[in-house]
Amino acid sequence: MPLPRPWAILAVCLVVITVLLVAPADYSPALHAAIVALALVVGAALTWLAGAHVVVRRDADDTARLRAASAGLLVAPFILFGLVPGVGPPRVQPVQDNELRFLLLAIDPMLVGAGLLLLKEALAGAGERFLASVGLAAIVLATPLYVAFALIQRVGYVAVELNWTWAATVQGNLHELTELDAFSMAALFFAGALTYVATAAFAGSLARVGWLGRGAATTLQLLSALGLAFLVLRGFAYPSLKAAFSHWYTVPGFVAGIPAVPWMPLCAIGVLLLRRVGRERAATAAALSAPTRRAAPSMPT
Repeated sequence: MPLPRPWAILAVCLVVITVLLVAPADYSPALHAAIVALALVVGAALTWLAGAHVVVRRDADDTARLRAASAGLLVAPFILFGLVPGVGPPRVQPVQDNELRFLLLAIDPMLVGAGLLLLKEALAGAGERFLASVGLAAIVLATPLYVAFALIQRVGYVAVELNWTWAATVQGNLHELTELDAFSMAALFFAGALTYVATAAFAGSLARVGWLGRGAATTLQLLSALGLAFLVLRGFAYPSLKAAFSHWYTVPGFVAGIPAVPWMPLCAIGVLLLRRVGRERAATAAALSAPTRRAAPSMPT
């Protein structure tokens, strides 16, 4: 029975890290440190083995190295979520947990934006510029909006500790938004919408050059279209949990607007790119070693 590929194990690892992030839990300090160390080390090692190591290969072409680097950056945000296991949704909890949450939500979109910038360069080298340029334009606009949202909420949380908009939201009693709160929520709305647009554009671009299967590209585009539709139907307001789960049709809009959710299809693209880069590298190595095996003299009998 063949062993699982590193990219497949990486995909499972990222799912586990995400589950540990969203499931509230109060881990002991020792267990918390062990989970963080394991998530970061295993996630980084699997990313490297799956294909990110091509970045440092001198015999690899620039297109392959760009793809490997972009893929690593696209999966990095979900590896970094391993720093906050058990943090769950914003709630009444130690202030430092929410400070780290919003610091990560400010760093992660920069990683995503950098990853898509490198991917656009790789696609341009392969002759596909239109859809990649559309996707890049969308993510360039989305990235500072994400950062503004995260930093405003982080500064606001530090300033007023538990008197924060989302802390009240979790209790179901959303107090009146301040001007900065209202701005940050609007920024989050547009950032999410633009990220869904960027994902659909890059999926189409990758399919055009053959780096992503048509089925996978279509699935990612459909997911992005649904996410965008649910987000638009929800509107600017970020509903309280009580309001969001009061009707089945309000849940999708709430989920689509969670900051990290629009990055999930991009993370899937990163994993698929790592798989392709790894397979191409293995095929190249096999092709280079084949003549050597054929030229080797046979042993006398």
